[in-house]
Amino acid sequence: MTTFDLHMHSLYSSDGQFTCQELIEKVKEAKLSLIALSDHNTAQGVDEMMQLGKQNAIRVIPAIECDTLFDGLEVHVLGYGLNHHTPYFEKLPQQIAQLKQGTMTKRIAKLNEYFDMELDAQALLQRFGTMNPFPAIVDYFLKDPRYANKPAFQPYQPGGERCEPACVNFYWDMCSAGNPCYVHVPYPSLQETVEHIHEAGGIAIIAHPFRNFFHQEERLEKALSQGIDGIEAYSNYHTREQNLYYEDYCQKHHVLMSCGSDFHGKMKPKIQLGEYGYEGNHAEIILQQFLYALANN
Repeated sequence: MTTFDLHMHSLYSSDGQFTCQELIEKVKEAKLSLIALSDHNTAQGVDEMMQLGKQNAIRVIPAIECDTLFDGLEVHVLGYGLNHHTPYFEKLPQQIAQLKQGTMTKRIAKLNEYFDMELDAQALLQRFGTMNPFPAIVDYFLKDPRYANKPAFQPYQPGGERCEPACVNFYWDMCSAGNPCYVHVPYPSLQETVEHIHEAGGIAIIAHPFRNFFHQEERLEKALSQGIDGIEAYSNYHTREQNLYYEDYCQKHHVLMSCGSDFHGKMKPKIQLGEYGYEGNHAEIILQQFLYALANN
């Protein structure tokens, strides 16, 4: 059983469920003593979470998960131990929101064309007009009697091989870079993001590298050459084979490792705090190496 989790989200993320107070209660229930709150493109909840951590004898590391572009791929980069009050990170939530404006309408148009649907983008965005309406829209058309029986949607239906969580898996399978419903969003580059993390005194870790870097060592080496400090080797996105692959890579190449559940709540209902597939006996060593890197950055 592990005592730390370096990747979780609160409702300050567009797809998170719980307030910081609710999340700290869940952290206590999971018997975790060290965590990192890593919301999407925002550190708005970090100060609150750190205060709650002090009140409950739980160490909270300031963190953020940033959307970036690298080699034509959308790659998430985790920043740890950074000063999240620098002007860049204070402005980042609004910057990313502006970049995403109009993206959803274009994505719905692509979904309509590729899957032969007649989704009304304006009506859907009015109905599900949140910071991140995509999960609700996917849930809507997967349940729509007009489309629910489409063969392409069966893996995402209850009991299907990609049903947990359906909206997240659908995004990566159909809407991420290189897939048929992809819409380009001009996120900051990985290198630019890493530079801002370092300037803010933090370390930069590739989040859930799974398919983008699996057996793609040249691509991984290129990311490391752009300042990446480490890899989230253990993640709920990974198969057991991928977890072991990334651990082996980190050990052979002396790359920092991290581990995180990527807990969101109802968005990813099977993911639990403190669980990320680690089966070894050296979790404490992984944590201490991570903390050493933070302290000596």
